[in-house]
Amino acid sequence: MSNIKKYILYTTIYSVGLMFCSGAIIQTFLLQAGFTAQEVYLYNSLIQIAQVAMMTVMTFLSGNIKRVKWVTGIAYLSLSVLAFVFLAGALNPDTIGKPFVIAVFLTAAIAYIGVGLYSILSYCLPYYTIDMHEYGKMTGLGVAASGGCSFALSFVHTYAVAKFDYMQTMAWFFVLAILCFIMTSLTCISMKEIKNKEAAHTTTKKDLVAVFKNKDTYILLLPNFARGLAVGMMTVITVIATSAGILNERTSAYVNIVMQVATFLGNLIYVFSYKKLSSTTWLLLATIGACIFFPLCLGKGLVWFLVLFFLAYFFRMIVDTAIPVVITEIIPQEQIGAYTSIRMLVFTGAQAVATLIITPIVNLVGYTGLLIFASFMQLLCGAVYYLVALKEKRKAKMKEVTQEAV
Repeated sequence: MSNIKKYILYTTIYSVGLMFCSGAIIQTFLLQAGFTAQEVYLYNSLIQIAQVAMMTVMTFLSGNIKRVKWVTGIAYLSLSVLAFVFLAGALNPDTIGKPFVIAVFLTAAIAYIGVGLYSILSYCLPYYTIDMHEYGKMTGLGVAASGGCSFALSFVHTYAVAKFDYMQTMAWFFVLAILCFIMTSLTCISMKEIKNKEAAHTTTKKDLVAVFKNKDTYILLLPNFARGLAVGMMTVITVIATSAGILNERTSAYVNIVMQVATFLGNLIYVFSYKKLSSTTWLLLATIGACIFFPLCLGKGLVWFLVLFFLAYFFRMIVDTAIPVVITEIIPQEQIGAYTSIRMLVFTGAQAVATLIITPIVNLVGYTGLLIFASFMQLLCGAVYYLVALKEKRKAKMKEVTQEAV
């Protein structure tokens, strides 16, 4: 099996495991387990802070890791530990209380250090395993396959939690998640390293200094932070919609279905059009689409919410796929590891801040005002990335013309 097929396979398997241990599903589980809305917000902040701590370290160490494939594969196991804690809670719902809340917080802090590790290395790994000209196609196919599989299983999850005892049903899904994390790790490790001239590089102190001398590193700090705020607020949309009286225990499962359909369709369209419509153009158009529909989500009941949130999330998925591709066009390969650490550190840190400021913003301007604020942050990110990418393309074109003239 080729490395690209293995990438698509383990991306798909991992997304299934992640779906049952994060996002709308885990937010609903935590609420059903007795967590308050504030504790769920705090949980989301904690897991982002844990990732930020690891990403800070990775800013200086990412280029010095020799066995990228092995470290990445092992890091993919980190969430299996947290899934075991969720499993224990689901199997013993009568004993759930403050000790369970504390256990979840402590385990999550440790597990998401591993998430922070592979969040950086997953951007470095393609340089060692594939032809980077295939990166855009591979990324789109991987996310599309993940979305399709997760979409199918989200229907199974929605039916199961409605038909059977909620906690017992979730226990089976946590077992599935654990198996997915193990299979992800094994598949990642099985990839063959290739002799890629772009991968034959170890980050040196000189390269690290170059990252901090690169003006684009600083120009993109604000848009990365703004994007983190927007994504952080969209991540807890289930809690927001429940607090706003739109969702309940039964209807909250629909959010996950909507997210998986949007993920699948968004990336499928991106894959089949990214050569005709550049990633830079897609980034701008999708940003505008997400910013139009997200503020309208909480307007007129459940159906309205699901339709508008689908459209907003559909465009956000295209943005999330396009940005890593656009970055490879902006940042030199030898700086990609350190830069990714900085980018993800700022992005993830902003997500931690986002969930902490939700309540003050809602108290000030209401839930619709909150979504407008998040959309403005998303627009700021997309616009600046688009302008920087255009600038770098012009520089590259001028360089080519100069070389041809010489």
